[in-house]
Amino acid sequence: MLILLFVPIVVIVATQRILGPNLPSITATHWSDSSYPDGFTDSSVLFTASITFAVIGGLVGWGALFLTRKPLALLGLLFVGSLTAWTTAGVYVSSSVPTALAGDPTQAVSGPWIVASILATVISFVPLWLCGVFQQYQQNRQNRRREYGAQNLNKPVKPQAEVPGAAATVPIDGFNVTMNAPWWLWFLGIFTAGLGVFMLVMSAGEGGDVVSQIMGIAVIVLLTPLVLGIARIRVTISNGKLRVASAVLGFPLRTIEVSQMQSVISEEIQPMEWGGWGWRFFPGGSAVVMRRHEGLAVELKDKRRFAVTIPDSARAAAQLNALMAQGR
Repeated sequence: MLILLFVPIVVIVATQRILGPNLPSITATHWSDSSYPDGFTDSSVLFTASITFAVIGGLVGWGALFLTRKPLALLGLLFVGSLTAWTTAGVYVSSSVPTALAGDPTQAVSGPWIVASILATVISFVPLWLCGVFQQYQQNRQNRRREYGAQNLNKPVKPQAEVPGAAATVPIDGFNVTMNAPWWLWFLGIFTAGLGVFMLVMSAGEGGDVVSQIMGIAVIVLLTPLVLGIARIRVTISNGKLRVASAVLGFPLRTIEVSQMQSVISEEIQPMEWGGWGWRFFPGGSAVVMRRHEGLAVELKDKRRFAVTIPDSARAAAQLNALMAQGR
């Protein structure tokens, strides 16, 4: 993970060395409504500033790793440091390469090189996924589950006892509940859609920026459904499967066969223990977390983990445990 924080420095230096004499003294650094640039920076100043920000970002991310007793601060600073370093590298590459290829800064066309900035931003999230804090949380959760198992080893399993008004027998099929995300996730989805429309409108007309048009379409077609799609989820247990899907657009988020499960418990799902809010992926598992709320925590036989926040999670855990016991 430390290597990922300082790779942007290598990317910037390598780009500058490879371009060498082909890079003019002035670099195009900004494109607006036209395919041609309308902002320029001295190449030496751009290189120095890029290296400086990449170093600062790497050091901030590295320093954050020492805040193991403050996980929220650790994750926040790690995100800021990694994003700063990688975004700087992406901007340097997407500005310097088209300038060097054109020879004349005023004729530089960003074209596909804008992808470098997008890719750099995506890579900046990787250190968060690899953060050792998640591994510590995993160990803590496993310890709690061992204690839970030890306490209930010799007790008859009566999951319905915790659910007021539950029937005497555990139904093993037919679980179906939905859960809404907080208001800010809905707002984020609407904002994303608006941003995509704005990009299309601004790039429309004569002399419109093709790259902005493509990005606007991508935001509307890909990013907006992904954000709004998880603003309301549906969790079902049917045909021996736990299925989590978007209740807005219907696409599946996760489907797990009961035969793949090692254990299932109902517990409070804390976002920071499962990678944050939303549809999350991290080393050793994934989660769909709406907020700090009760939910299902599933341990799979391949040692991976999955969690989802839902109401009435005790009843869902009881059904899944009944199905697991039935299959043994």
